[in-house]
Amino acid sequence: MIEDHCMKLVIDHALALYPNEACGVLMARKDTSRGIIDMRTAKNISREDQSRRYLIDPLEFLRLDEIAEDQGMEICGFYHSHPDHPPVPSEYDRKFALEGYLYLIVSIKKGQYGSARAWLYDQKTGIFNEVPLESFPKKHASHA
Repeated sequence: MIEDHCMKLVIDHALALYPNEACGVLMARKDTSRGIIDMRTAKNISREDQSRRYLIDPLEFLRLDEIAEDQGMEICGFYHSHPDHPPVPSEYDRKFALEGYLYLIVSIKKGQYGSARAWLYDQKTGIFNEVPLESFPKKHASHA
């Protein structure tokens, strides 16, 4: 499950960066299974066309991971927007996906929120499996 305020913040971030892709991390409490209770925006540092690609700076990821850790949370997934495209993982998304993390994709069409879908990547099959938005699982892998 994703808290309503988190989903609103993700959508607002995606709308603000349209027509470029917005991106960020999703966070959950380590000690509960309440689902996604927080999020943090990240800067899209992709050197490719940012309307079709996103990349989170590894140093920013580490900083966000520390913030999560300090608050008793962990990064359980990532979000990004698909400007004028459906909220379905692209080949680029598959190429860089990590197993154990949730991927929330928000579709922004002509500057308006369209829809959102969530996915888990299966490394063995190389396939994204859709996860109902109301039943977001926590990340299975743990950070060291």
